[in-house]
Amino acid sequence: MGSWEKEVAYEVVSMKRILCLVAFSFLAMLVFVPVAQAQDMMGQPPPKEWSVAIEDFYFEPANAAIESGDTITWVNEGNTPHTVTSDDGQFDSEVLKPGDSFSVTFTGAGTLTYHCEIHPSMRGSVSVGGGAAPMEQQQQQPVAPAGGGMGGY
Repeated sequence: MGSWEKEVAYEVVSMKRILCLVAFSFLAMLVFVPVAQAQDMMGQPPPKEWSVAIEDFYFEPANAAIESGDTITWVNEGNTPHTVTSDDGQFDSEVLKPGDSFSVTFTGAGTLTYHCEIHPSMRGSVSVGGGAAPMEQQQQQPVAPAGGGMGGY
């Protein structure tokens, strides 16, 4: 094989390698597209994560409005222990020491109220699903936490 033939053969091998790399890169982009972007393309907003501060002696914000599938994480930023306990018993964080947190993912629609068992005057609510109905009607609709938190809630 002459020098010219070796050079052509090398260029063919190099071109095949480049084409393979391009094809592999394209496939990798298809496989690793983030799920959130895929949901956006289907017209569904991705679930969001929200934070509620537990202060001494109130929740901030006290009333949260979220969409079904969203998660709220309560963080005890106060100096004393607190709990996050739903009034209907659907979830209970148990005692949260300063710095501890507790998360719940909400499904369905309606309004769920909660309190601190240690300090009953600390109260809050979570409205799930846009809140199109008046507060009294929403409270009659079920709101179900979907896992998260401690104790299997």
